[in-house]
Amino acid sequence: MKNLLLILILSTLIFSCKLKTQTNKSTEKNYTAINDTLTKNLALAYEKDAIIGFSVSVVNKDGLIYSNGFGFTDIEKTKPYNSKTTQNIASISKTLIGISLLKAQELGKLNINDPINKYLPFKIVNPNYPENPILIKHLAYHTSSVIDLDEIYAKSYVLTKNEHAENEGVYDYFNKPETNISLLNFIKNSLVENGKWYTENTFSKVKPGEKREYSNIAAALCALIIESATGQDYRSFTKENIIKPLKMNSSGWSSKDIDSTMRSRLFANKKMMIAEYSLITYADGGFLTSSNNLGLFLSELIKGYKGNGILLNKQSYKKLFEKQKFSNNEESGEYGIFIEFRNEFLSFKDDMIGHNGSDPGVLTAMYFNPKTGIGKILLVNTDTDFTDDVWPEIEEIWKSLIYYQNTM
Repeated sequence: MKNLLLILILSTLIFSCKLKTQTNKSTEKNYTAINDTLTKNLALAYEKDAIIGFSVSVVNKDGLIYSNGFGFTDIEKTKPYNSKTTQNIASISKTLIGISLLKAQELGKLNINDPINKYLPFKIVNPNYPENPILIKHLAYHTSSVIDLDEIYAKSYVLTKNEHAENEGVYDYFNKPETNISLLNFIKNSLVENGKWYTENTFSKVKPGEKREYSNIAAALCALIIESATGQDYRSFTKENIIKPLKMNSSGWSSKDIDSTMRSRLFANKKMMIAEYSLITYADGGFLTSSNNLGLFLSELIKGYKGNGILLNKQSYKKLFEKQKFSNNEESGEYGIFIEFRNEFLSFKDDMIGHNGSDPGVLTAMYFNPKTGIGKILLVNTDTDFTDDVWPEIEEIWKSLIYYQNTM
């Protein structure tokens, strides 16, 4: 009887192990099948033929789940766009300001509740409310009352060179290379009374801290304050505290920081590139990276949201993702420090935390779902204003990523 019982137990264990092995194999097959389906759907989206090149990455707290690229990085269509192709990512760059700001606070260099003038070599005040100081946290939540006037912010866009090929388009607001100045001088000219471009219209008629109004200049000002408080160039600070710890080896603030052969050109359409440019206010939109490298950063944000990140301590990450509710043009939304909470993007319902961005020749999105712990990244090298079919193609790509996330 004992022998019979032993045989039954062994048979059960063998069957269980066999079943587990089969289940694992089945799971691997399904995982491969899901990836193949996503690749197929993205390829079908690319066949709409409006976007020159794009890449996507999907990550979780453990790292990369899926990564791929489609299309090309050059107008001759000889260099494929892949997941390691680099380009500027526009306003997603601001999420690095958020991490840097809280890192500087951890180091005891500043406090986000401090007035900005505590750290600046000049004085910035809203002339409508001279007695109400602008605080660092106002910059972080876009409630500083600093407004992006087109005629001033456009001065940040500087051409890399003066001479251009016939198939290189130049926006009329792009500035010549010789107009390039430091971020410090740009802020001084824009926001300091008697500055070269100063106007009271740069400031809202609402008190600092009361209303959210998205401002690139205010974000760049926050990076300048980090520089002043830490005594370290912002580029260097992010390299030391974000790029190196996450091993984002293909990322940086200029072509010197990356493999320039892997950098994509930016396009107006299939026949016209956009002339190469840089941003004086680089911190608000000039970060260069790939979807693969940015995935490392997004994976860190997912871990940080759960209190397990390596860049900041638990308290700082809690502050980064602490929801603040602000009105914005009669609407209200919830925001963290240089980060947003959404339940919809491109008309698709989805719980998301992250940021998106756009610039000449650029459309980007980086979000993670706090419930599933899955993050999605999209980098596009084609402008959305010149071809009607670009947006439908982007929507198809994002729809495919959401389907993949939900299927996972």
